Amino acid sequence: MKKVIAVLTLVVLIVSALYGCSGSKKKDDTPPASESKTTEGNDTKKDTKEEGNKVVQEGSAEATPAPIDEAAAQALLFPEEVVNDNPGIGGGTLQVALVASSAFAGVLNPCFYEDNYDNQIISWFTEPIISYDENFVADQDGAATYEYDVANKTITLHMREGVKWQDGEPVTLDDLVFAYEVICHKDYQGIRYGESEVNVVGVKEYHAGKADKISGLELSEDKMTLTIHFKDFYPSILVGGFWSNPLPRHYYGDIPVKEMAAHEKTRTSPIGYGPFKVKNIVPGESVELECFDDYWMGKPKLDGVVVTVVNPELVPAAMQEGKFDVAEFSTQQYPDYMNPTNYQYIGYVETVFNYTGFKLGKWDQDKSENIYNPNSKMANFNLRKAIGYAVDNATLAKSIYNGLRFLATTVITPRHSSYQHKELEGYSYQPELAKKLLDEAGYMDVDGDGFREDPSGKPFTITWATMDGENAETIAQFKIQCWADVGLKVELYNGRLTEFNAFYDAVEFDDPDIDMYDAAWQTGYDPNPASLWGHFSPANYTRYTSATFDAITNDISSDKAWDNEFLIQRYHDWQKTFFEEAPAIPTLWRMGIIAVNNRVKNYTTVATDIVQSSHLIELTAQETIK
Repeated sequence: MKKVIAVLTLVVLIVSALYGCSGSKKKDDTPPASESKTTEGNDTKKDTKEEGNKVVQEGSAEATPAPIDEAAAQALLFPEEVVNDNPGIGGGTLQVALVASSAFAGVLNPCFYEDNYDNQIISWFTEPIISYDENFVADQDGAATYEYDVANKTITLHMREGVKWQDGEPVTLDDLVFAYEVICHKDYQGIRYGESEVNVVGVKEYHAGKADKISGLELSEDKMTLTIHFKDFYPSILVGGFWSNPLPRHYYGDIPVKEMAAHEKTRTSPIGYGPFKVKNIVPGESVELECFDDYWMGKPKLDGVVVTVVNPELVPAAMQEGKFDVAEFSTQQYPDYMNPTNYQYIGYVETVFNYTGFKLGKWDQDKSENIYNPNSKMANFNLRKAIGYAVDNATLAKSIYNGLRFLATTVITPRHSSYQHKELEGYSYQPELAKKLLDEAGYMDVDGDGFREDPSGKPFTITWATMDGENAETIAQFKIQCWADVGLKVELYNGRLTEFNAFYDAVEFDDPDIDMYDAAWQTGYDPNPASLWGHFSPANYTRYTSATFDAITNDISSDKAWDNEFLIQRYHDWQKTFFEEAPAIPTLWRMGIIAVNNRVKNYTTVATDIVQSSHLIELTAQETIK
């Protein structure tokens, strides 16, 4: 009861602060080498502290943006690996919490999954054939080694002997060719077919049905060597810029591509060649995995892993009670549980950014390109910029997330700091500037009701989609009030917060009722903007394109990019253009925290972020420590 009262007190205090913003306005209301959708940021638990977490906006009209180096400072708060010097017991089952407010989608196929929940499950039973170092550059420690030739624009892969699928069949590089054939097929409707795939010689012809194979994939007779020929060869190819997740041809080969994502081999009986194999799936709820004795890096030290969906609000109690060994922990609740006795925290700066995106066109499935509509409702640059300047995201980061999220100034995350334009201030809280921009764009309050009409004098309401989750309602009302304070009437899509999977279905398929949305991307290893914001990227949910964007991304994806000074300058040019044209507003970067039971050994954030090492995880007790 005490905690319930505390939560209610917090909500009342926050809402009081929100409505104190103006007092006069009316109110109507991820594979490591690829991207995955994640929660917008309301994915953590309710705060139970009575003091110190009130949302109170800064008094100044111009809040100072958080420094980019804050990421490094926050990272020092937590170690990367658990400390446990006790001997392992040899075996045991690791209990992993999949922290989510809703069921996982269950698209357990690396070519088709789209959200980070499915990606987390997939990572236990399969992996890319190329591994990457701490700087996200491909190294020689994976199931395949490689060499590249800049002059001839090729990468040649060499598959190691003895790597097996979990049904005993050998993994060959023909399985990687098959993955390309699936992703580049004309019937493929996932988000993986994009500019990096089109850069492979022969892909366009294959996708158009003019060829029955991809000519740029040169496979040896024994299927253990594959040379990939590229149209353009540039540095980001070596940081996840080519597809490296094989798909077993012998297992999926007789299934039509258009049926593959929904097939039982994807949903209930997927196979991989990772350290654990799927034993049983309760759709949307849990996945039980068992040790794969023939894993190519050696038999795992665990007998198995069970991954179970857990509501964010239940995680602290579940960890204290020893129900789970591993769980992502709430940045909102962390201050209430800073000194656990039976578990410890590890942390890392995530390759995730939150953003507010604007629907500015449509995806053309037949042409596989984004079609920008310059006459769309949100097409005015100043309108979009004003929406960014109107929201005090720094206060949200500080008050709701206890400083473990911080103001994003660009969509290139701190994990890719060498490419970041660190001089960009981003969209800090400047409501007076927001009002000025709206005035200049012709959005004026004609009838005196406190809300602006459009430039033609007609009523103007923005429909905004945002996900359900912890404190989501409070955060949504905070943002809606901030927008109301500058005269913009914003209403929730369908009048309510939207469940995770339903949200992405609506955004991905360009529901015409959505004008703007709040979401997040886990960018993977390669920060090349073509993958998320490119003209030919289905993941570019804004559907915005411009000649300037195209020219810059073409340069980043060209052989000119081997000149590192040129490459960094073009990344800076792209970020400046992104800021000026504002197809989306970057809002927050993230610090991730993982709670790990004291019986767990050799668990590291690096294992979940860069290298495959889950086969080394051990338990030092038969039962979780309570």
